[in-house]
Amino acid sequence: MIDLLITVAVIVVTSACLARLLFRRTSVDVVHAVMGVGMVAMLVIPVLPAAVWAALFVACAAWMGALALRRRPAGAYLHHAVGGLAMAYMFAAAREPEPTTHLLSTTHSPGHAHGTALTVVGTHSAGFAFPLVAWTLAVYYVLSAGIAGTDLLRTGEAKLAGATELVLSLAMVYMFLTML
Repeated sequence: MIDLLITVAVIVVTSACLARLLFRRTSVDVVHAVMGVGMVAMLVIPVLPAAVWAALFVACAAWMGALALRRRPAGAYLHHAVGGLAMAYMFAAAREPEPTTHLLSTTHSPGHAHGTALTVVGTHSAGFAFPLVAWTLAVYYVLSAGIAGTDLLRTGEAKLAGATELVLSLAMVYMFLTML
């Protein structure tokens, strides 16, 4: 049930981000849209091979890192550079689904799985999924979700950027926890 809720929330904010790009194109807006589309690809539809997605997110991280060096304040750019590397890490650790595997597979009990396009956790080794990296990124995104949530509560108005940060951060936490 939670995987469906997260998937729907990611699709909604991604759609809003893509619509926003029609009116405004900042680097952060572009990265939000790319990250949302990448998450939808990971959760639902494997449009491209995982290696292509990983390379795309490494490029996004490099772009955000370069902007962080050139612009101030650098915090938002560094945050999105971390996001790009985190997405690249997840796609690099992802495995193509086995015939009986659905969504982000969690192995609670035999025959029990949640459905998605790529298997982040499976019966074989996780490849690049070093647990310490996944735990560190999961904690980072818990903190990010907390900051985004308090920003939304503090301002009293639902801003797309804050809602996007909150939803995408919570989705990252979910995906990292299922990876472990």
